[in-house]
Amino acid sequence: MFKSFLENFRKPKDNFAGRFMLKSMNKGHEKLARWGRSYLKIDQEDTILDLGCGGGRNIEYFLAKANKVYGMDHSGMSVKMSREINKEAIESGRCEISLGDVKSLPFKDESIDIVTAFETIYFWEDIVECFKEIYRVLKKGGQFLICNEASSKERRDVKKLADSIEMEVYTPDDLTKMLTNAGFYCDYHLDRKKQVAFIAKK
Repeated sequence: MFKSFLENFRKPKDNFAGRFMLKSMNKGHEKLARWGRSYLKIDQEDTILDLGCGGGRNIEYFLAKANKVYGMDHSGMSVKMSREINKEAIESGRCEISLGDVKSLPFKDESIDIVTAFETIYFWEDIVECFKEIYRVLKKGGQFLICNEASSKERRDVKKLADSIEMEVYTPDDLTKMLTNAGFYCDYHLDRKKQVAFIAKK
């Protein structure tokens, strides 16, 4: 029963537990997300893609900064809630949120200025292929932000969660190697809690 609830970290279900998890993430992850977003340089004309958009809070923030924002998630519940929160922007044509797979992004080559991934790469299958696909859709000079609460399994709570559900925790060295091999040049920031914000550029 408890493991079933924890699975909502990976893929929120279309039920009370899934909706509760998404609402909790929107509120509980805001401090981390704010810190990660501070490393982005956003222009009003930018097109932004938020992968693993969850409950839609980061999309809401980006809509206040840029003219066009896309969101994508592999959870139908996440897509549903993100659309609810950003309904007006969707109706005006400034926002599109869809169900999808990071390994197959429905965007043209070099069409996106900024791609973001908050607390989501832990659950990506074939992460190297995901990074290659992100590199493809980013414009030259484009930014790819990865913002994770966990950067190793040294914390007991992180190890317990990772051992309970299908979750891969990547170290800064892991990410640097994979992103560099995908063509990015990158830098990262760690705070005192070992939370990590990666900025990879094309």
